[in-house]
Amino acid sequence: MYVCSANVVKVDRHYDKSSSALAVEALAPVVEACGEPDALVVSTYLSRYQESFGNLGALLAEYLGFKGEVYEVSAGEASGGAAVALAYKLVRSGLKRVLVVGVDKTNDFQSKKAVKHLQTLLSPYESFYGLTYAGAHALAASLYMKEFNVSREELAHWAVVMHDNATAVPHAQLRFPVTVEKVLNSNSVAEPLKLLDSHPFSDGAAAVMLTSETSPVALEVAAASSKLTLAERDLTFMESAKAAMEALGNPEPEAVEVHDPFSVAGVIALESLGLAPRGKGIKYLLENAHSVNPSGGLKARGHPVGATGVYQVAEGFLAITSGLGKLGKVSSFLAHSSNLMGATTYLTYMREV
Repeated sequence: MYVCSANVVKVDRHYDKSSSALAVEALAPVVEACGEPDALVVSTYLSRYQESFGNLGALLAEYLGFKGEVYEVSAGEASGGAAVALAYKLVRSGLKRVLVVGVDKTNDFQSKKAVKHLQTLLSPYESFYGLTYAGAHALAASLYMKEFNVSREELAHWAVVMHDNATAVPHAQLRFPVTVEKVLNSNSVAEPLKLLDSHPFSDGAAAVMLTSETSPVALEVAAASSKLTLAERDLTFMESAKAAMEALGNPEPEAVEVHDPFSVAGVIALESLGLAPRGKGIKYLLENAHSVNPSGGLKARGHPVGATGVYQVAEGFLAITSGLGKLGKVSSFLAHSSNLMGATTYLTYMREV
């Protein structure tokens, strides 16, 4: 299985473009490079709420004059990773080329409305009692810091590295540096997490073409799930990430994009994937700064929720074929797409052919 081509739209606040317009902008160069696909897989999440429209796949097929199979995937934060996994299975089933496009918008309405929609990621048994998306990550941060004796200052290094990486990535949203002091002095989102620990609200689209035809980048996909209800699991470890990594044979990628909507999620992801020992995620980050989220991650590249997993795979393709930001070219890359700190995990491992 191979990736034929990939393309990304700059992550930003695209007030002047609809989800369908962003999607076409992302996929057009990929179709031109690889040819017409046998199937189209579209991933989105918040756009369904923000634009009050839930049939984007059919609309894109109409725009493209496409008559083949169309699938639309909405799986929370992991929508993009799930879409790539579906495309992977479609090619394995016998299709020659499958186009994946991820697109989402969160900025068409007030931020409080986007926050309300992010609430739908939580278990209804917990959101009913007032737990928020940010609050869930704050609980994980508090537990992680206490269990592994990690200071608030140490955790702030995640944001510092992500912003530094993003300065060299043209499609990143937050291309400016920050310091530990700035992170700690930014507004509180949910203690102990600050505004600069958090992802921005983002609009964007990315596309990749999976194919059975030999191409410069080969890939494998694995997935696993755990429990959605936070009270039923260890918030300092993602069992689904560990299981998916084992299904891939525990590869040792040169670079990785982990799912880090908040700083603590990125640290825990590194440890759950087996790339860093428990409690040593920040140490691993500082020793491998340019190979961990070379795009800037969700924290600084941005987090167009339903498209994020596709961005990660597209960035892996770019890193292997031409280099990405301060990372340069690599021969292998792991994309980690996750839903609410490991309720579900989709991994895409790519390597140079």
